[in-house]
Amino acid sequence: MSTFWIGNTYLFLSMLCASGSQSVFKALFNETGPLGFNGSFVQALCYPGRVLRISAALALLVAGFMLWMMSLSRLDLSYAYPVACSSAVIVTLFSVLFLGEAVSIRSWCGTVLIVLGTVLLAPAR
Repeated sequence: MSTFWIGNTYLFLSMLCASGSQSVFKALFNETGPLGFNGSFVQALCYPGRVLRISAALALLVAGFMLWMMSLSRLDLSYAYPVACSSAVIVTLFSVLFLGEAVSIRSWCGTVLIVLGTVLLAPAR
C-alpha cells in the first residue's frame, strides 16, 4: 500500500477519534450544564460514572492526535488539513445520531458548503 493511502487511512481514523471524543465530551456537558473556572467543573466531572467516560474521551483525543501525527508524516499539510476540516460533517452526524440534536437542512447545507470550500482550497494531488 502506498504512503498516500496509508496517510489517508490514518487521517480518516484521526478524524473519527477526534469527532468521537467531542461527542462524548458534549454528552457529559449536557449532563453537567455549563462549566466555569471556579473549580466546580472538577466536582461535576468527578462522579464515578463520568470518570470512565472522561477517560474514554481523553483516550480518543490522544489516539486522534497520534493518528494525526502519523498522517502528517506521510501527507502534505496543505492536503491533510483541508481534508481534516471535513470532520465537521462527522461531528454533525455524530451529534444527530448519538446526542439527539436536531440539525436543520439549512445547517446541513452550510456545513457541507464550508467543507466543500475548504477541500477546494487544497492543492490538487
